[in-house]
Amino acid sequence: MPKATKTKFVGWFPSTTATDYEAGIDTDEKHSGTRCAYIKSLVPEPKQFGNLTQAFAPDKYFGKRLRMSAWVKTELKNQGKAQLWLRIDSADESKKGQITAERFDNMGSRPIQGSTDWAKYDLVVDVAEESTLIVFGLMLIGEGQIWLDDVSFEAVSKDVPLTGKKRCGYPEYPVNLNFEED
Repeated sequence: MPKATKTKFVGWFPSTTATDYEAGIDTDEKHSGTRCAYIKSLVPEPKQFGNLTQAFAPDKYFGKRLRMSAWVKTELKNQGKAQLWLRIDSADESKKGQITAERFDNMGSRPIQGSTDWAKYDLVVDVAEESTLIVFGLMLIGEGQIWLDDVSFEAVSKDVPLTGKKRCGYPEYPVNLNFEED
């Protein structure tokens, strides 16, 4: 049985507001080093999701394409899924400084499912000059346990394809305005 402990994360915020999840540090399971983070469901049919989050200033990446890489391992059951996510925020001056997500990728179209060994995943988004914050994390939706280790960020060439979308993944134009599409 892996040694798992609930603990405070330096720099990370376990936002497992739902009581159906727990986040902690595992000292037996890891990709490298001596430990990694985990999120696990505590009940057979958990509601909401468990999440680990961190944020930092975007200054180093203004006007660049940013790749976030992370190593994830999963033991997921009953349609459970794991998703890394990366969001680039900016202040919307027209809305009195309200924060707007300008770029976003949450692996919604490519979640990690089933049981997997450690694998590296990449998320790639552009960081605009007016960006104010980079926010990222890992979430568990459903039943199981996931582990996270060795997260890294690097500026990459514009030749590297984007994985994220502009404005939180909303379409650029409205669709099905006459309600005729299935």
